[in-house]
Amino acid sequence: MPLLSSISASVRFYVSLLVTGLVFVVLDAGSGIIRRILPDGVRRRRLARRWLCMMARVAIRYLHAAGILDCDMAALSTVAQRRNLVLVANHPSRLDCLILASALPHMVCVTKASIWERGVLGSTLRTAGYVRHDTLLKIIGPASQALQENCQLLLFPEGTRSRAGAEPGAMQPGFAAIAQRTRADVQVVLIETASPYLSQGWPFLKRPPLPMRYRIRLGPDFTAPKRDEASGRALIEAVETCFASSLRGREDLEQS
Repeated sequence: MPLLSSISASVRFYVSLLVTGLVFVVLDAGSGIIRRILPDGVRRRRLARRWLCMMARVAIRYLHAAGILDCDMAALSTVAQRRNLVLVANHPSRLDCLILASALPHMVCVTKASIWERGVLGSTLRTAGYVRHDTLLKIIGPASQALQENCQLLLFPEGTRSRAGAEPGAMQPGFAAIAQRTRADVQVVLIETASPYLSQGWPFLKRPPLPMRYRIRLGPDFTAPKRDEASGRALIEAVETCFASSLRGREDLEQS
């Protein structure tokens, strides 16, 4: 039972926004210290990723304790220490990356340029070696570097968050091209939630029904595709099929 369950849902929700904001301030301050004490390089990026994972874990554990979030992430333990791996996940909420970062200490995410350039969070992502989402040609180099450093590269092939209750968006082929170029295996991650919070079009300050229920499942693990058009297309179609199955999982959560 959440430790703060006796406090009203609205109070717990808005306090959680303040606490999460404070976590991000501490996260960025720590990243600033890392930038000052270490020169740019593999060691600095590795330490920054561990710091980001630790602070994401603090935020997620608080949200659990406050009765804001109910997230089953047990499946991620089986891949947490795998390296040189491309992760592809559906994208129902802005919370997705925070949840995954809290369980995957070696994760590097391809993030939108608008987030990457922010003064606060953006500087932390740059320090951790996250990849700015530009054109595919510009992504390939940093993505290859992250995989060469034995990281897990996370991509959201839909390119943007889906709307609550809607089917997954159109699939972008970049993840398949990166897997082909780097000869990395591809692990599908399915994020299932019945909560509309921070889906596309949901206001940041609007309280959703609580707790927000999430479940993370692992889909198929594909071996590195061959470098031909047919293999790339087959991989994309297989991932599309997996993402469609996440809708059935979401329906299960809505009924639970």
